[in-house]
Amino acid sequence: MGKFADISRKRRIKNFSWGLASRMSDLVLLGLSWDLGRGKFVGDFFVRLGEEGEESFTEPKIKQVYYQLKQKGLIDYVRGSLLAPQITDQGRKRIASILPNYLESRPWDKHLYLISYDIPELKKVERNRLRRLLKTVGCGLLQESVWLTPYNPKIILEEFVAKNDLIGLVLVSDLGKNGSIGEEDNRGLVTRVYQLDELNRRYWEFLDRWKGKELQSETVPHFFSILQDDPQLPFDLLPDDWLGEQAWELIKSIPDLNGRTG
Repeated sequence: MGKFADISRKRRIKNFSWGLASRMSDLVLLGLSWDLGRGKFVGDFFVRLGEEGEESFTEPKIKQVYYQLKQKGLIDYVRGSLLAPQITDQGRKRIASILPNYLESRPWDKHLYLISYDIPELKKVERNRLRRLLKTVGCGLLQESVWLTPYNPKIILEEFVAKNDLIGLVLVSDLGKNGSIGEEDNRGLVTRVYQLDELNRRYWEFLDRWKGKELQSETVPHFFSILQDDPQLPFDLLPDDWLGEQAWELIKSIPDLNGRTG
């Protein structure tokens, strides 16, 4: 039962954090970081946790997590007040490891690359590792066993292939500066493979909900829940009506988030 209870708790935590955390300590730390300098926001956030009525979200449990965060040096208290926990530099580093960075600079060599592989079932574990790696570095699935990326993946893949004994089973092809297929140009190809229309719709919903309005405790996690799914492609490949930059402009003025660019 313990295992299933733990899985259930992680799902609830992901729910509250817009999918950005699965551990209670990270959830509380993120909750504090979303305070936006206004104490009532973080209070409202933890009230929502309590309203869930689950043991994991009770006041004693949250206080226990506060204690653990303090012991790890992730938070501290102003003049010893238990009512005003502050995130330390170490805590900010932890948050930086959880939240995605927005890339304001995206150098690109104007080429598109294809990664294809034919890995036998005997190496299923290595094949799954490769798929996870390709997703992590922002490749898009073009078709089964064929992935697309605007960023040269050769150095990363050479190391991975050698380490996992996959030499000769993974191929990287440079499509050049005009990697279009048929009448579809690079922008159209990338938009389709990365499903940018759907992602742009989510940015539109974010802006429609928050632009010109008072920011709330959910504003920041709402944005980062979209950004974590954004492959952050070169700006030249994005649609003309792309809204990701507008959404970032709304968010980046918030204190403590200015350093979250790459």
